[in-house]
Amino acid sequence: MLSVEVDDRLAKAIDNVVAVSGAYSSRSEFLKDSIRKNLAESMEMSEWMKDFRESTKKLAAVARSRGYKGGLLSRKEKDKIAKEYLKEKGFI
Repeated sequence: MLSVEVDDRLAKAIDNVVAVSGAYSSRSEFLKDSIRKNLAESMEMSEWMKDFRESTKKLAAVARSRGYKGGLLSRKEKDKIAKEYLKEKGFI
């Protein structure tokens, strides 16, 4: 069991959703469903962030293998990278 305190405006909004939607039999059902959805979304976001971190680590390794030592790139370096990319993709 979990006790939750919400302000009056939020409680009234929940009561309105329960009454109008007909999807929930009570505040408790609404809150349980909301918690399940939020938890699922948070877990999905956590997986996405894990994948994102792994991708950035791989990208950083590729950059280091190509000579990138950190810091901001000069205009000349940016142009070189852009040219290599366009050549790789067959645009030039």
